[in-house]
Amino acid sequence: MKLAYTLPFRPDITNNLFKLTIQKSRSLVLISCFALMFSACSRTTEVQNIEVEIWRDGKILTCSTFETQQQPWSIQQLAFFVSNLRLINDKNTQTAILGSSPWQAENVVLIKPYLPDCATNSAADVGIAAETLTSNHNLQFLAPVDLDHYQQLSFTLAVPFELNHENPLQQPSPLNLPSMFWSWRAGHKFFRLDMQGPSNNWAFHLGSVGCTAASTMRTPENECVQPNRVSFKLPKKADGTKLVLHLDRLIANTPMQSDDSCLFHQGQQSCATLMSNLQNHDVFEWH
Repeated sequence: MKLAYTLPFRPDITNNLFKLTIQKSRSLVLISCFALMFSACSRTTEVQNIEVEIWRDGKILTCSTFETQQQPWSIQQLAFFVSNLRLINDKNTQTAILGSSPWQAENVVLIKPYLPDCATNSAADVGIAAETLTSNHNLQFLAPVDLDHYQQLSFTLAVPFELNHENPLQQPSPLNLPSMFWSWRAGHKFFRLDMQGPSNNWAFHLGSVGCTAASTMRTPENECVQPNRVSFKLPKKADGTKLVLHLDRLIANTPMQSDDSCLFHQGQQSCATLMSNLQNHDVFEWH
């Protein structure tokens, strides 16, 4: 039986239809490839953290020993607090929400870079586990952040006043670490650098001074006379995944003698130089 609406078989039409189908399939494949390539190129770059590096003379410092003023120096301790972290673009300012860890609490981060002993090559001997337990070189976000959207990074080198004078026994880590604390009344050391030379030691401890309270075990009701909180607003120089501390720019123009350490005691001339360096010498950069 012949169906009334069945098209008669014609080889020329069939071949043309087959060729047209192949051409359309190839076009669809090409369009799909271009779409995937465009998607990959336009996809935003999100990161979970910003890595902190210590540089000297334009290069990353990989161990604790270096030479300055024709003398070898060894870093005994280097740590600092970062707070009020913000990302800025042409339209708005976004407060960076940080995750919680032993190194981060209340949106405050303690940076303590891993700088092993150069002579013993302990970087290879100690291993990753020990490094993780004793050091932190990351600003860890609570959720991934697209740094492509921002042109500036701002932060404060300090612990905020409302957290600086709490009972250290009741604060979470890292705000309860004795090595970064002066007293209940004075609060935390915002920045700590202890160095040992061939014949003397030198230190820079930054924190609030002139704090008034009923006793050393009480919280000041008002801000200290010298809060010594230093704020930075850094333009992005590369992709924004690194925050660099230039150690040589920080200690520039300081004689680094034992009697010239800066602990913010009265009459320490090096404190003025170090504060000027922090504020004017691009000690921090956002790369």
